[in-house]
Amino acid sequence: MLRALAALLALGLTACESFGGEPVSPLPGSGNQKETDADYPTDNVGTSVGNVIPNFCFPGFVDPVDAMAETEICLSNFYNPTGDGTFGADDPFDDGAPLPQVVVIDVSGKWCSPCKYEAQHVLPGVWAELEPRGLMLMTVLADGGKPTVPATMTDLAQWSAAFQPRYPNVIDPKYQMGALFDSSQFPAFFVLDARTMVITRFVGGKPPETFWQTVEELL
Repeated sequence: MLRALAALLALGLTACESFGGEPVSPLPGSGNQKETDADYPTDNVGTSVGNVIPNFCFPGFVDPVDAMAETEICLSNFYNPTGDGTFGADDPFDDGAPLPQVVVIDVSGKWCSPCKYEAQHVLPGVWAELEPRGLMLMTVLADGGKPTVPATMTDLAQWSAAFQPRYPNVIDPKYQMGALFDSSQFPAFFVLDARTMVITRFVGGKPPETFWQTVEELL
């Protein structure tokens, strides 16, 4: 399955360029992070591979197909320090469901053709195959219909109606994730180890053919 997806990724789609304004500070205390989760790692928080990702929070949908009710999803919801934790009653996910082992964040723009290709042809298959093995996939829609224009909940509803994702989809109106990559290329993918919330890999633009096989090996 993943080899077939890799073949699709090799069709030569180019990345979209987006310059989404000045990103907010990703450091603790910026006011754009959830600060009530005392257990979330606070050491080595930063923006590069090898750093703990800041505990960003986003408005969006847990399952845009079954439930279009807006909720807040924070990265701390996915933190799984023991490797065998479960979601709690305060999480926007099913109480008692296993926490992920690996988190992949896809940062996209509504206007971006390669982003749409990923959402339609690649990500559904990845989710169907790897979610049962411990993958959490989340699309962060940063841009709306034009570059530099922040996505709105209306944009997200239209995106969800078009692609019917079964994994969390959120918007990033303050460009919090924009602080984490230099290239400003969409789509951008961040791979996190859920046990530590450390950024283990970043890919800006079309992922290489081996990207999802590498993710699979982490599970």
